[in-house]
Amino acid sequence: MESTVLSIIKCFGSELFNSLKDTDNDINEIRIRKDRPVLVYKSNKPYIVTKQGFEQFSLDKIKGEYIKINASQIKNAFAELCAYSVYRFQSDINNGFITVNGGHRIGVCGTYIGENGIMRSVRDITSLNIRIAREYKECSRKLIDITGCNGGILICGVPSSGKTTMLRDISRIFSTEKMLKVSVVDERGELSAFSRFENSFDLGFCDIYCGYPKQKAILSAVRTMSPDFIVCDELTGQDLDSVYLTVNYGVKMIASVHCDCIENAVKNDSLVRLLKTGAFTSIVFLNGSVPGKIENVYNIGEVQKLYE
Repeated sequence: MESTVLSIIKCFGSELFNSLKDTDNDINEIRIRKDRPVLVYKSNKPYIVTKQGFEQFSLDKIKGEYIKINASQIKNAFAELCAYSVYRFQSDINNGFITVNGGHRIGVCGTYIGENGIMRSVRDITSLNIRIAREYKECSRKLIDITGCNGGILICGVPSSGKTTMLRDISRIFSTEKMLKVSVVDERGELSAFSRFENSFDLGFCDIYCGYPKQKAILSAVRTMSPDFIVCDELTGQDLDSVYLTVNYGVKMIASVHCDCIENAVKNDSLVRLLKTGAFTSIVFLNGSVPGKIENVYNIGEVQKLYE
């Protein structure tokens, strides 16, 4: 397993580290819950972690020698993952995750702490979900061949279906082979896994806005970097003005949203509003069973007939 993932696992103690240190590189997630079995996911299938490694999950296995992590281990590991400066990550934590070196995102569950309806913190963390980021070069080749480089692309899929992986590879190919000017809005540090002036992933010749709020990065890019394309992850209805801005400046956009199929897409008011901006000429749905696998590609004209 790659070194950055091993450094994460090591935070939870030697027992878990020794069980997973020789594991291959096809694990997608490691789910840690207080005093419950540690589970790993491969191709979205769960496996229970034992002292000997891991094996297919079943309720019967819970009675065996599985590895579990207690509250103290979770607390100490989380502090270490935040480089003992939890406050620095507070904004991300309030959104339910932190991003660590290597672009790996760790989902956080615990007790909500708020004041006057505003979230201030999370305490008593009981669950962590380590989503392992990987680079699959050439995974977007088929999509590029289908859609070309002439318009915006909206990539849709369920969590862990490979949306970010696809965006990363498109950015690399567009900026190198196609010699297009690409600005990447890497709000959470997942696309590039940028750390100490180095990218863990190859984004070719892109201009990378790392850690910027999406709206500010897009505004800066269209005003100062003269991009042909802007690439960003996980658009929401709150990003509508920013998407319109790219259209008004004549900049094409490649982005992702959470959605599983075309039938649900045309029922989603926020997603339909994004499609109506004119920023996208193609909408793509990923399979979900294998990261980056394409299920369907639609021309925007086909989709318009379904929601108009």
